[in-house]
Amino acid sequence: MQRRILRQIARYALAAVVIACAVGVTVLVPPFRETPTIFFFFGVLVTAWYGGRGPAMLAVVLSIAAINYFFIEPLYTFNFGVADLARAVGFVLVSAMVIWFAEMRRRTESTLREQAARLKEQAQVLNLSHVLISTIDGRITSWNEGAIRIYGWRKEEAEGRNSHELLKTEFPRALKQIQTELAKTGRWEGELARTRKNGTHVFVHTQWVLHRDHQSNELCILEINNDVTRQKQLEESFRIAEQRFSRFMRHLPGLAWIKDLDGRYVYVNAAAEKAFGKSRSELYGRTDDEIFPPETAIAFRENDRKAIAGESGIQTIEFLRHPDGDIRHSLVNKFPIVGADGAISLVGGMAIDITERIRAEEALRDAGRRKDEFLAILAHELRNPLAPIRTGIQVLRMPLIPDAEREQVHEMLERQMQHLVRLIDDLLDIARIREGKIHLRKERVSLDVVVQDAIDACRPHLQAGKQEFHWTLPDEQIWLHADGTRISQILLNLLNNAVKFTDPGGRITLNAKLEGDKLLAIRVKDNGIGIPREMLPRIFERFAQVDADDRRSRGGLGIGLNLARMLVEMHGGTIEAHSDGPGQGSEFLVRLPVAEVISKPAPAPGPMPLSATANGHAKRRILVVDDKKDIADSLGMMLSLLGHTVKTANDGPSAFDAACEFEPDVALLDIGMPGMSGLDLARKIREQPRLRQIVLVALTGWGDEADRQRSHEAGFDHHLVKPIRVAVLEELLASIKR
Repeated sequence: MQRRILRQIARYALAAVVIACAVGVTVLVPPFRETPTIFFFFGVLVTAWYGGRGPAMLAVVLSIAAINYFFIEPLYTFNFGVADLARAVGFVLVSAMVIWFAEMRRRTESTLREQAARLKEQAQVLNLSHVLISTIDGRITSWNEGAIRIYGWRKEEAEGRNSHELLKTEFPRALKQIQTELAKTGRWEGELARTRKNGTHVFVHTQWVLHRDHQSNELCILEINNDVTRQKQLEESFRIAEQRFSRFMRHLPGLAWIKDLDGRYVYVNAAAEKAFGKSRSELYGRTDDEIFPPETAIAFRENDRKAIAGESGIQTIEFLRHPDGDIRHSLVNKFPIVGADGAISLVGGMAIDITERIRAEEALRDAGRRKDEFLAILAHELRNPLAPIRTGIQVLRMPLIPDAEREQVHEMLERQMQHLVRLIDDLLDIARIREGKIHLRKERVSLDVVVQDAIDACRPHLQAGKQEFHWTLPDEQIWLHADGTRISQILLNLLNNAVKFTDPGGRITLNAKLEGDKLLAIRVKDNGIGIPREMLPRIFERFAQVDADDRRSRGGLGIGLNLARMLVEMHGGTIEAHSDGPGQGSEFLVRLPVAEVISKPAPAPGPMPLSATANGHAKRRILVVDDKKDIADSLGMMLSLLGHTVKTANDGPSAFDAACEFEPDVALLDIGMPGMSGLDLARKIREQPRLRQIVLVALTGWGDEADRQRSHEAGFDHHLVKPIRVAVLEELLASIKR
């Protein structure tokens, strides 16, 4: 008696647990707040299926209350207006259909089990079977009471007639094939569809036994029939119910499945089949360990265990690699399902795909990270030209500055100002192109002219970078219908990119040639640091950087290539990047449509000349090291005018050689240099006993606490952030006691 009461309580508790799960899923997944009834219908179905009609009716009442309280304005109050009552009536009607569907399925299964038991009993008692005896050609010779009951024909009406014609027998396969099997084995068993005397159809399970005489001659066929019409009808009802259930589950907006306590799948809907990449036949009866990779199966199994341990189940996020390789994340609700005996017998699960939401959150985080990186890089890139500009202005304010050095400062200021203007122009151009505010001024322009303009604009950078540069143009005179200024800008961006990522002494080439009659191919190639293969697909994206260390040492905002791509595409062309990987150099290929080709003498390729550096004398011996020549020269000039003896270097190895030879009192080292960085140079200097007395001062555009800590650990005595004020530097030099 007590167990029965507990079982009843468990059935009604199931209704509360399932509806609570439906409330949780609908509240936590915003898209379902608009149509909150979906999961409540599913809850009513689960309750009706495993709890019965009474708990299902309780689930309906709880669902109406939950929907009115949590999802109908005003929220968190019970306020039933006319519209609310109409919705409630609609929900009750649909729920009644769901409960009826579950009850019909339960009854169908019960009836099938009972019918199977009856058929077994009938098969044990021949007198209860419907027997007829016929000749080999099918003529009826004996017709018992059972045959009369099942088919309706009286004995005198049936005997002597052909059984197949009388009963309009429908065979599962050709009669001749059945007769051949019967003659060979002496027996045949199967199901037949026949017609009664009143015209109704009957399905029988039949056994044919062939009787022979002592000479093995065929005498007659004993046919034992059992009526399985009711069973077939139940099977058809079960099939229809299963079809309705499957359709209902198929239209759920997510995955749904049920497992037994051993973890074997007993039901999955179509969405789960698709997500798991397995058909029902491949899933039913199998566990997660047999279907998924070990790490996935372990996670699923652990969450099942937690769901069984908790009365109300659990909600968690699980991920699954789909057959196409895509990793999908789902918000999953898992809950125990109580059987008729009150004990947990199954584990149910529902899942909603939230991959796009997670990806959107990751994209937002990535966008924020890239924004912060861009702002940091922008600050660094602005400090680089501002440092020599400030130093140059301070030098110009000094008395008695020689005219030659004054002119040198003016040229340096002009170069750095042009760099600032170009940086800002590139940023503005990208914004204008994205907003559709840039309009090309297309006209008939010569390839020779636009290439020469780009080379002239890049010449100072090529000289400062000390790279070897060659270019070749087609023998013909190539005319383009294009905006000449923008084409020069494209080539200049590619050349500047090559200079930036090619070490001193490297080789850069620009080669243009025709591809057919209507297409021009321009290749800018270098033997610099190269591009990792995984970076190639993203190299033309805004603010794309190869890596943080390279960004700091080489500089740049990551906008030049993006701007070049947009301008090329505006001219109806294409641009590609190629590289065999780090250290293998890179090549950029631009293809543009050609307007006209005219024969002309081919210009000879020419190398670019390289430039040199200078030094002076002063009170202290100071080594200035910066890969940006203007920064090193302007700072060295200022220190020379202050009376110090100055030597400059533009890379780590030459700076170390200069330190060994010059033995300075103070070394001002830029941290972000390619190859041997300032940090590496400081460590190497500290390793030399005779150089340990040098006061090392870090000069960098990076000034947060982590950067200062790294410079201190490398052996620097001081850390200054560019641009440097003369007064600050003089004060630092004056504070050094020797």
